[in-house]
Amino acid sequence: MKNIIKLILLPCAVFFLASCEKNLEEVNIDPNNSPTANDSQVLSSALASLGYLVDVDWNSQSFLWAQYYTWGIGVSIGNQERFVATPDDYDNGWARAYSQCLADLKFLTKSESAAYRGVGKLLTAYIFQGLVDHFGDIPYSEALNGEIEEGSVLTPKFDGAASIYGNLVTLVDDGISEFENAPNDIGADDYVFAGDLSKWAKFGNSLKLKLLMRTSETDPKSAEVVKLISDGNFISALSDIAAVPFSGETGSQNPQYARFEFGVGDFYFPSNATVNVLTDLNDPRLTAFYDPATIGPFANQIRGINQGTIDSVEFTADAAEFGSSSAYATSDNNPVVLISPWEVWFLRAEAAARYGTADNDADAFGEAITSNFEYIGLGGADSYISSLNYGGSLDEKLNKIGIQKWISLNGTQEDEGWIETRRFDRPNNRIFTEGIFQTPPLSVLPAGTFPASWLYPASEKSLNPNAPAQRSITDRLFWDN
Repeated sequence: MKNIIKLILLPCAVFFLASCEKNLEEVNIDPNNSPTANDSQVLSSALASLGYLVDVDWNSQSFLWAQYYTWGIGVSIGNQERFVATPDDYDNGWARAYSQCLADLKFLTKSESAAYRGVGKLLTAYIFQGLVDHFGDIPYSEALNGEIEEGSVLTPKFDGAASIYGNLVTLVDDGISEFENAPNDIGADDYVFAGDLSKWAKFGNSLKLKLLMRTSETDPKSAEVVKLISDGNFISALSDIAAVPFSGETGSQNPQYARFEFGVGDFYFPSNATVNVLTDLNDPRLTAFYDPATIGPFANQIRGINQGTIDSVEFTADAAEFGSSSAYATSDNNPVVLISPWEVWFLRAEAAARYGTADNDADAFGEAITSNFEYIGLGGADSYISSLNYGGSLDEKLNKIGIQKWISLNGTQEDEGWIETRRFDRPNNRIFTEGIFQTPPLSVLPAGTFPASWLYPASEKSLNPNAPAQRSITDRLFWDN
């Protein structure tokens, strides 16, 4: 796939010498050509980088570990499929998050415009949550203090993951408060909401709900969640979806599609870990997420492969004898989804089931699935929801929510799907690691053991003496259980 080129608009300053008699200090600057990028240009740049970060560095790293896909014909089993990770696997995403996305967003948080400050703060919180959810303790309080006036901190300390989460909730609140009475001076440079601050406020509330619910098993925030749900104003409809769009034209192709099409290639098959669940549930999304085999005895059927067993397939087999990713999952003009309404409705269903919020958990559960069906373009959501028989004990409800959320994130938010499998895989209800997930035969981990985090990047370990000891991919994060 052709890599998306980050849009960088840094106009050159044009200097004019007015006369020989004037000192250099009196040089005039063309007011129409700033010597630095402006807010509009930096926001465009940050969003372009964010789209690549989420879709390539996060989603493409996680759809195997979420067991949506497995390796296909034409390649040997790779490290990810064997649950082997090396520190340099994460160098690019780490650098893109800090030196590109977060650096741009820090510029916005210092803007004279309250609207840009608010958007900058919300997206900063979004990225830092993603970093914590993959790595645990990370540079936060000193991470972006490289300028001289900020101490020239080039080797920032690592802050505790749990404390960062608390700070991110405050940062989201600060971001939303910026929009109160803020002039709407954001426009076409805002690829996500086209300057609609009311939708950015919904994004902020939805992000805050995700932060609070992530710790629901290890550190419940029931009072905060109940109040947040009571106040309302979330991403709830398809018109609210937070996504970075791509036109499909050269230079604006979906990042994951571009990476596959013009880079590493799309050699992934549907994983039977997912196919089996969708088949057992008679879930119509099976044929939305995947295209069928086109030849052989399984033609016109979604034929998957057990996770990590491609070596057992005859070398002469034709890839067309198996299923593949659909246009819904892999297409040149697919947007990169940041937060979806179905994700938020599942959070609201879980919150209602756990804490008795103002929502009805069964209704919210149904809204989540219906929203996903509508986005895909499928009918029949009501009959499918009815077939799931949602109800019972809290654990039974959480199991249903967890599995349906994992299904619904397929094809759009694969990284979030992997993260949530870790959270919903609870001590007395190991619905993924002792149920749905399949252990790859060549896994270097013991049977039934699956990755729970990422390693610290090699670059950070080499250059930052404050980096902690290297972690294992089986280390659980503070919100895991």
